Amino acid sequence: MPGSGLSYMVGRGAGGCLLLHGFSGSPLEMIPMADALAQHGWTAGVSELAGHGSPRDLARTTWREWLASADAAFRELRRGCPRVAVIGLSMGGAVALCLTTGRQPAAVVTISTPIRMKRLIARASRVAARVVPYVPVLMKLGPRERAMRRYQSPARQIPLRATQEVERLLDEMREVLPRVRVPVLIAQGRRDWVIPRESAREIAARVPGEARVLWLPHSGHVATLDRDRRVLFNEVAQFLRPYLDGETGGEAGDGGAGDGAAD
Repeated sequence: MPGSGLSYMVGRGAGGCLLLHGFSGSPLEMIPMADALAQHGWTAGVSELAGHGSPRDLARTTWREWLASADAAFRELRRGCPRVAVIGLSMGGAVALCLTTGRQPAAVVTISTPIRMKRLIARASRVAARVVPYVPVLMKLGPRERAMRRYQSPARQIPLRATQEVERLLDEMREVLPRVRVPVLIAQGRRDWVIPRESAREIAARVPGEARVLWLPHSGHVATLDRDRRVLFNEVAQFLRPYLDGETGGEAGDGGAGDGAAD
């Protein structure tokens, strides 16, 4: 099932930012961040991952198709930008890390990306998927501010079968992490109850090159639309600048995992 390529583009810089939304999410969740990054002189493109046009399509899509659609968007953006960084929200961050095995992005940023699914959620999804193909989205994860609500994903149902594809994607991500050779920024909200709390630190610990953790004290899972979003956008821009503006060779350095905190 083909992806939809780049559904939103802004800016005209030589440095490119590819933004990937999360599971059952929408490109809308990444538009405020794309607009902010474009103000730094870069071209920002938001991709719709394969199957995310409808719950029925998502139920038939595999994690490899998510990866393939992100790869196609990367190649599309790369045609106009010599250096491209990949930024992913939640599952999109896992896709971004997996992309590093076939492509060489200038850098990767993960936001609210789980190291694995919570055991109770994974077990319940596997059991329920046998009898209930779709579950309604009973509670939205954000945003809290009215101005950001127009960017909220319109999804109203989640196909439980697809959660098993998320598990497979995360399995692949954990296999890939020791081979990641590009700089990585790992952002996680202190109020994110959706993913395991140890996710950011464990991802950083498994990356052999440069990896930094950014904690967002007032943010939940959809951090791109939450209260720390301006801090997040600024920190991501500062992190990316050396790699997108040609101040470095774009390769991962020798530094180890570190911690940063949003003030």
